[in-house]
Amino acid sequence: MGPTRVSLFKRLLQMVRNLRAESDRMHALACICRTALCVDLFAKESVRRGQKPVPGTDVISLFEDVRVKEDLNSVTSKNLFREELVASLVESCFQLSLPLPELKNSGTESRVIGALAYGTGYGALNWTEPALDVVEVCRPCVLWDCNGRTYAIDCYLKLLVRLCHIYDTRGGVKTIKAGASQDQILNETRLRNLQLQLIRDLREIHTPRISSRLIWAISEHFDLEGLDPLLADDPEDPLNIIISNMHKILFNTDSSATTSNRIQDVQAVLICAQRLGARNARAGQLLSKELEEFRASTSADSVTKHQSRYVLQVIKYVTNHPDNRWVGVGDATGDYPFSHHTLTVQFSEASAAQDRKLEGLVHKAIRELWRPNPSQLTLLQTKGIGALHKEHPKACTLTGSSDPCYIEAYHLADPTDGRITLHLKILNLTELELNRVDIRVGLSGALYYMDGFSRTVRHLRNLVSQDPVQSSVTVGVSHFERCSLWVQVLYYPFYGSGGSADYEGDYAEEDSQMMRQKRSLRPELGEPVVLRCQPYKIPLAELLLPLECSPVEYFRLWPSLPAMVECTGTYTYEGSGFKATAAQQYDSSPFLSGLKSISSKPFHQVCSHFIRTVAGFQLCYAAKTWFGGFVGMMIFGASEVSRNVDLGDETTTMICKFVVRASDESITREIESDLQGWLDDITDGAVEYMPEDEVKSAAAERLKISMERIALLKAAKPKVPPAKTEQEEEEERKQSEELDGFGNPKGPSTLSKLTAEEAEHRALQAAVLQEWHQLCKEKAMKAQ
Repeated sequence: MGPTRVSLFKRLLQMVRNLRAESDRMHALACICRTALCVDLFAKESVRRGQKPVPGTDVISLFEDVRVKEDLNSVTSKNLFREELVASLVESCFQLSLPLPELKNSGTESRVIGALAYGTGYGALNWTEPALDVVEVCRPCVLWDCNGRTYAIDCYLKLLVRLCHIYDTRGGVKTIKAGASQDQILNETRLRNLQLQLIRDLREIHTPRISSRLIWAISEHFDLEGLDPLLADDPEDPLNIIISNMHKILFNTDSSATTSNRIQDVQAVLICAQRLGARNARAGQLLSKELEEFRASTSADSVTKHQSRYVLQVIKYVTNHPDNRWVGVGDATGDYPFSHHTLTVQFSEASAAQDRKLEGLVHKAIRELWRPNPSQLTLLQTKGIGALHKEHPKACTLTGSSDPCYIEAYHLADPTDGRITLHLKILNLTELELNRVDIRVGLSGALYYMDGFSRTVRHLRNLVSQDPVQSSVTVGVSHFERCSLWVQVLYYPFYGSGGSADYEGDYAEEDSQMMRQKRSLRPELGEPVVLRCQPYKIPLAELLLPLECSPVEYFRLWPSLPAMVECTGTYTYEGSGFKATAAQQYDSSPFLSGLKSISSKPFHQVCSHFIRTVAGFQLCYAAKTWFGGFVGMMIFGASEVSRNVDLGDETTTMICKFVVRASDESITREIESDLQGWLDDITDGAVEYMPEDEVKSAAAERLKISMERIALLKAAKPKVPPAKTEQEEEEERKQSEELDGFGNPKGPSTLSKLTAEEAEHRALQAAVLQEWHQLCKEKAMKAQ
């Protein structure tokens, strides 16, 4: 079994390496890695039960092939295969650590993992043994030079940190007296030896960004108390090696350390310094010296100087109060807080773009294999027939009512391959049978023909009257731009009859295109009748995909997006704004009626805020283009009652401010070129665009009406009597304080002495509280 398995994996890896399609290669790698890990677990369980160990059944056998081993141990490589292999293997280890999916959701897709769980008992630490083999055999990956790419190495360090946290390597190797088993002692010893080896590797790391991440991964989980105090001055002492490498990063002025890398590296080292210095007295002394030197140097900017001062204060406090170490350091969490730049807008690095692409491919392959989507049969059994119902795309008529051919079209998009397929339904409306009809499709915008031809022609024969015929055209999309498909129908009334006729009308002799077509046609075809259709426009929003991100990420990213476009739109809804917003949480509210369609568009709603007292709102959406660009959209709304109120419910106008920010100016340029078209795309025509001059004139008109009302109110006030002397005012005030309206002495006063602003503020507070109590009452009544 062993030699067969090894040779099988050798052959499989050679075959997988030669697969050209990236998605196929990733899926095959995910299958091989999962099988290798499962066989490893089964073999180890068999040995525990007393069976003889079978050679070649451990996961290390994946690297038996000479070519794979050389690739793993060399610093540079011509292709990405070794990164794909390490990333797939590590991600498969993480999948093995997760609990099994529930059978009711996944059906029978997880039979391999189910059998594995049954065969091994699925102990809590079982998966860590093959994972430990993986981190040992893949250790040379930290020395790779991948031209700035870090995804595979980050995966490796993430698994290393998780294992160190599980085995608590910070506390040293446990003993039998402490209750540790032989397997646990062996695994912890292997991990400690691996940490020592990685510390020695720090001097040979070729990717500057990895150096600080490896220091963090080791120093966070290394047993500092177990170091020999007699070797404190030895340059080969692990702590001395770590601190000397931290010094290199802090004082790195090499041109290869770009601005973005250096900032991140120094931040990581300062965090390490705080946590290391707070954990160990000798580390605190050495790091205090380093940080003082760093603060005084020109390598530190104002921010890092301030952070260094803070870290020094923490180390000093912990040194003076050794019982309060928690001030500077907490328990290790097992998290790995680094990754490549996950969004294109942060830094436009080619290496980060390759990392993002590789991560997407690996995650997709792993998810499809380990956590597949439920099958249609499972969905039918669990959720009923409604779960499989998909709304048919809306068809669009391209011809006029009097045209001899009726053409209807709809499109289907495939974002994965960047393709759009146009489906046509052609109907012969004449009473004659058309022997030949040609459909030509022209393109504009970012579309291109998949087959490389300059135009696409579909030849249809024998179109019977009133009998629909289906046809389709698939085109590719090269970038984010408005696109249209132009359909042209040529039908030959005299095809096969040998005769021809002269057609007068729109397509006369002066049309040079018709002249060329006539000259090129063979005599037996006859002259065609050309029917030009309306262009079929692809909505710009069709080239977007929803991007899930948290509100914190969204608002952190929003100010850094370089390109921006703003526009104002309006729509009307029934009912007053106050009632409509109050009903938002309880019943279906008409308040957002114009923006309903956005929920079916490719946007992820990050968050929403409603301000009920003035009937306003803010909605935040995130999306990305098919080509990786980031698009963020905020919609601010304010409700206004229309001046012309008819009988019945009043009509209210919602004025919306749409603000779109993007990672690339070309995205906003496309949106700005047709703002009404963009609003139609995302709201299905419910919102009407208002040019800025109209917005300003409407605001000026409202201001003018308000000023006129204020002037009328002021004019209606009674005139102020002539001013009295101060002495008379004082006497009158004293008399009025002492007597009430009937001339009797007054009791204690209950009148308020608030100013107008204070009274208005209190009234507003009372209105908000009243609304809140009203909502609570409605909710309570509904619950009953």
